[in-house]
Amino acid sequence: MKIRVAALIFAVVFLVQGTLLNMVYLGGVTPNLILCLVIALTFFYEDEQALYMGVFFGIIADICFSDMVGIASLGYLVVGFLLVKVRNTLNKESLISSIILGITGTLVFNLFCWGLRQLLGNSYDMVQFLKLQPFYLVYNLMVMIILYFIFINRVVKHRSDRYYR
Repeated sequence: MKIRVAALIFAVVFLVQGTLLNMVYLGGVTPNLILCLVIALTFFYEDEQALYMGVFFGIIADICFSDMVGIASLGYLVVGFLLVKVRNTLNKESLISSIILGITGTLVFNLFCWGLRQLLGNSYDMVQFLKLQPFYLVYNLMVMIILYFIFINRVVKHRSDRYYR
């Protein structure tokens, strides 16, 4: 994927996440579209442009919406590096692989951000953090499944003969 296309997709997702998704929430939680896009694009494409875009837009999101700058971008960086290490071991054509990566990426990102905030003096309780995780997982998995069906036809090229399905 070209860097201009990735930057445009991340910019649109950033604007949608910051404006429209605040009106639609489940249990006080909205999906993290930037995280889902980092997971999907890093998994489906062999380059790391999504990782860099995630870090850049993570910093911008922290500046605009968070009280601490850099935590989300570091979380995207950690999740992206983990995906780069495991993406060759999973099948890109399988929806189960995308679901596994969505669950793992969401939990790693949220746990990393919570832990870093605890180190920096935030008093966010672990019980409250664990209560919100099912909502984060459901929302992010819905987005990951949609992204899977959007990107799978662009990434995996099938043979064009009439006997292959």
